[in-house]
Amino acid sequence: MDGKSLLQGNIISLIASLIILYGLILLLENGIYFALSKVFLILMTFVWILAVPSYLSYRRSGLKKQWILNYFAILAIIITFIGVIIAYTGNFLGVEIIVLGYIFEPIAGISIYLTTLGFSKTYSSLFFWGAVVFTIGLPLYLSSLGIVAIIGDIVKMIGIVGLMMIARKTYLAKPS
Repeated sequence: MDGKSLLQGNIISLIASLIILYGLILLLENGIYFALSKVFLILMTFVWILAVPSYLSYRRSGLKKQWILNYFAILAIIITFIGVIIAYTGNFLGVEIIVLGYIFEPIAGISIYLTTLGFSKTYSSLFFWGAVVFTIGLPLYLSSLGIVAIIGDIVKMIGIVGLMMIARKTYLAKPS
């Protein structure tokens, strides 16, 4: 396994999660149709752009059950791209397609979860289950429960930061 590539994937994922968190908070404050605003769509475009190097970094890291990441991350990237394009036309179907694409994120993350369990069960679980809660929370914006997605994103970020701290000590520590 290539720990530096795993760390790089986690750094990119953390940046994307921070952008997502900002977008989720704006969405909670402004209502569901804010998802069609230029501000929100630009944020989603940045997140989509970050998905590509994140996927490539995780792919280079040599994860357990790599095929899960390879198949489901590509599906998520393609589906969310289609959703972003449609959302830019002002059609709410695009937002629904983006949410559909995000369903594949935690599935793709199974490879990362299985690999990082060996480093830390706690942080690996926070990363994975935070992504699951985030994904479940996205459609809950329709019933004013978008806070669930926000909590999931924060939990996911705590897991990522914990895994990054372990990876920095393990893979980037200079030999004595």
